[in-house]
Amino acid sequence: MALPQTVVLGGGGFVGRHVVARLVAAGHRVIVPTRRREDAKHLIMLPTVDVLEADIHDARALESLFSGASAVINLVGILNEDGANTFERAHVELPRKVVAACHTAGVARLLHMSALGADPAGPSRYLKSKAAAEAIVAASGLRWTMFRPSVIFGREDAFLNLFARLSRALPI
Repeated sequence: MALPQTVVLGGGGFVGRHVVARLVAAGHRVIVPTRRREDAKHLIMLPTVDVLEADIHDARALESLFSGASAVINLVGILNEDGANTFERAHVELPRKVVAACHTAGVARLLHMSALGADPAGPSRYLKSKAAAEAIVAASGLRWTMFRPSVIFGREDAFLNLFARLSRALPI
């Protein structure tokens, strides 16, 4: 019997590494696209994980990645804009491409990570872009689940570890 196949966008990140490990433990084959395979080397040793170099902003690449998948999980998000890496590109354009690729590849199930406080009238471009993505997913016609976490922290996070490094460097 073939394992269910799930594609995890953002699978090499802090949240993604834990989601991928749980999917593997549940008996899934997991595809994790990444810009640089080296960045997701911690996943390569998992038995049913394929880490593939791909440009997830390329619609054709997404269609190819999604072929044969029973579900797609989009965990991609940024907290700060940097050059071409904008909230619009990561939080709005990418989900639009993901939804289109799901339709083309015949993927019926999409899980999408948004953010607590996502609101079209929110106080920041971050929250407005997350709300725009939610609207795209909700209108997609796919079977979808959205989750809105608050700050996520743990041993390998970027958030609390920044404060830990600062407290060591600048003790008060």
